[in-house]
Amino acid sequence: MNGTGVKCNQIQKYFLDVVRNGDCDELQKILESRDEKININLYDNEGQTALHQSCLIGSLKKVQILVKFGADIKLANRDGWNALHIASFGGHQDIALYLISTKSRTKTMSTSSDS
Repeated sequence: MNGTGVKCNQIQKYFLDVVRNGDCDELQKILESRDEKININLYDNEGQTALHQSCLIGSLKKVQILVKFGADIKLANRDGWNALHIASFGGHQDIALYLISTKSRTKTMSTSSDS
């Protein structure tokens, strides 16, 4: 593996660590300064994306930040659950409602642009 690959892996690992353990300001900062390549939809070793992790821990703010920067709300984890399933099962109603409204807005925008 070349040096660039190692650097990308370190950045990706740091990104996932911030999602799990860091604060929202740091997450926002990482995603805004995307000089380095971060795959926001990359699956971790447990089959979860950053969005899935944020839904598991119940952080609406992190979910909002990730969606703003392009996290795919439709991706399923290795158990077949998407972000809405995870938020609902975890009792995170605020996140579930946000994801539903986001999905609804996306659908409305694509329908209106098709006309």
